[in-house]
Amino acid sequence: MSFHGADSIRHPAGLLLLVCVLTLSVAGAQEGPAADRLLEPSPERSAREVITIQLDALSDNDQPETNAGIEQVWAFAHPRNRVITGPLSRFTRMLRGPGYGMLINHLSYEITEIRRTGRTAVYQVKVLSRDGGFYRFRWRLEKAAQPGGPAWMTTRVTPAEQTGEQLS
Repeated sequence: MSFHGADSIRHPAGLLLLVCVLTLSVAGAQEGPAADRLLEPSPERSAREVITIQLDALSDNDQPETNAGIEQVWAFAHPRNRVITGPLSRFTRMLRGPGYGMLINHLSYEITEIRRTGRTAVYQVKVLSRDGGFYRFRWRLEKAAQPGGPAWMTTRVTPAEQTGEQLS
């Protein structure tokens, strides 16, 4: 946004307009749809790419705002998964809980394909948590109907299992 000349700010009507514009801009930024910044399911994305998007988002969970990573994971939750784990507020509590909390702001991850068919895929994900421990998850995805065509979406992630490894 640019302003042309200082007279518009000194004039009471110009000041009122400026305050209104700034108020609307700030309100829009706070209330604006998260979809503007979230990656969405798409037929072009591979199952591995969907997991990578989710893990990358969780590794920096609170950027650009609190729980943005969890919102990104939610964007790729299969509709059946959403029915079980939703709404988003409940899903957020679950991800911050003991079974999944080590995914929040984790340090690194490895993804290994276990099996994949035309409509389902299962991967093992090993995460190095910020506590220095390694945890294993099973990530299951299925293709789901989307406006652009069938897209990979997460149907289930098993709760964390400690591997017994610890970063020194």
